Amino acid sequence: MPAIRRPEESGPPENFYDRREARKYTSSSRIIRVQAEIADRCIELLNLEPGARKLVLDVGCGSGLSGAALERAGHAWIGCDVSREMLTIASERAAREEDEDEDEDEDDDEDDAMDDGGGGAEDSSEDGASSSDG
Repeated sequence: MPAIRRPEESGPPENFYDRREARKYTSSSRIIRVQAEIADRCIELLNLEPGARKLVLDVGCGSGLSGAALERAGHAWIGCDVSREMLTIASERAAREEDEDEDEDEDDDEDDAMDDGGGGAEDSSEDGASSSDG
């Protein structure tokens, strides 16, 4: 039986993960699910101290799917990969998620402002009594 050769042993990464293939890989629901399961198992095997944020090096990070699992677990990560296109997608994903987080923070700030400006009937006088004069 002939030995199975890995694609990365037969040529440069752009032969296998050009922009189109990298995007296809990253958008595959099966790949996303498998990567999440593998990443969760790796996090478990790392046996990181619960509640302590750690910095993890993800060698072969691809488009950052495993890094996303690290972030969900509360950790920071740095990734490296041989495919420039996969790294580009990882950077785009990180920027998009950062924008989404900022949008959520702005929405939370607006909700807080609405709560604070409230039009309620409470009076914060020194005696703590509330009034609802109508």
